[in-house]
Amino acid sequence: MKKCIQSSLSDQVYTMLKEQILNGQLKGGMKIPEESLAEQFGVSRTPIREAIRRLAEYGLVTIKPRSHALVSVITDEEALDIARVRITLEQLAVDSITEEGYRNHVKELSRYAADCQYAMGIGDRATVFQQDSLFHLTLIKASQNSALISLYERLDAKIQQLRIAQNLPEEDLSHYLGQHSQMMNLLKSGEKERCKALIYEHVSHDSLDLGAAQ
Repeated sequence: MKKCIQSSLSDQVYTMLKEQILNGQLKGGMKIPEESLAEQFGVSRTPIREAIRRLAEYGLVTIKPRSHALVSVITDEEALDIARVRITLEQLAVDSITEEGYRNHVKELSRYAADCQYAMGIGDRATVFQQDSLFHLTLIKASQNSALISLYERLDAKIQQLRIAQNLPEEDLSHYLGQHSQMMNLLKSGEKERCKALIYEHVSHDSLDLGAAQ
């Protein structure tokens, strides 16, 4: 029973820390406060460290041996790597989406696109990024390619972290959010090459030198 309780506490700490990292409350380079977390939950550091280990496996935390853990910092080089892989996966998804796959996911895509716009309108960036993530995950799911979905889900936390780190100006962010509906229109009309080109622009923000990624 004690092990189950510790596991439950570890899950709670994991979920809380993950949310704080992905909403920008815990920023890149910040130390994970093990001692205060242990006091907050009234437990030893064991479940705290288990949660941190899981976050490290997810790529959101860097553990310093015999020292402490920090929220991972995305370097310029890593940002390019993430963007290249993301573009490749999303373009592959577009190639794989059938008319049926699109029909089965269009309601979700529409809802997440609208939710992004609404959250942007009220200045809630955390929700913007959350709904943006759900839009792109749904785009991947529409491919009905289980291996592709699994790969993208693994990368999603780093993509969310990168969205926060980029801190795009409001005007630019609004522009890129508007591209969601354009992607849907292109998919609906079967214009996959134009949709793939738009995904390149959408992810690169016209500012990353991605070389042959296009």
